[in-house]
Amino acid sequence: MMMQDREKIILEVLKKVPKQNVVLIGGYGINAYVPPRFSIDCDLVVLDDLAEIEATLRRNGFVKAESGDVPYGNYIRYFREKEKVSFDLLIDSVLDRDTGIVFEGDLFKKYSKERGTVGKVNPIRIDMRIADPEILFAVKFVSARRQDIRDIFMLAGEDLIWDLVAERVLEKCSSDLIVKRSRLIRRITQSKSYRDSLQGAYGKMPDERFDLCKRRLVEFLHRLAESDSHVR
Repeated sequence: MMMQDREKIILEVLKKVPKQNVVLIGGYGINAYVPPRFSIDCDLVVLDDLAEIEATLRRNGFVKAESGDVPYGNYIRYFREKEKVSFDLLIDSVLDRDTGIVFEGDLFKKYSKERGTVGKVNPIRIDMRIADPEILFAVKFVSARRQDIRDIFMLAGEDLIWDLVAERVLEKCSSDLIVKRSRLIRRITQSKSYRDSLQGAYGKMPDERFDLCKRRLVEFLHRLAESDSHVR
């Protein structure tokens, strides 16, 4: 199945999911702010009404993963095996399993607004509560997988409230983790091949946009290091 067909399934089902007590994060959350990329899973922070959301997913052919197939307790995955698409439900918090850092549901409730998101090729717009870009940046800074770093690089080109990003990172991360993540992000984003790797996910990027994202990200990492030394 083509990526655009899998994306269409996610968007069509997301349109049906009860939205009163959920906050969209992950790739489709990022798509609300930057040029969209493909994603074959959809991440939702569920603050309430879990049973209604699960019922909607089951009605649309999704099956709940067995407990042994999911990595931690507040995480529920629903998937459609044939199409290889999934919904990940994060129950009242988001846990980074590598560091043990938790972003509580109240954070997503406070730092989110009604916004619209889209897919990369499907003209289906979803209007729902989406996490603010600052909280998405902080979550992805903590996990810092390769795709997370691509996302924060792209988000850096937006007009973020950088003090808020720093506040969330400093609140959650130790000095050692901040240094470790900052070094990793610098090493990856400053490599000569980095621009080419971005184009695979986001398409051709204008010089001005790439340079802006890179400059703002470097400025933030420098400011974060200074803030951390003062706070500790």
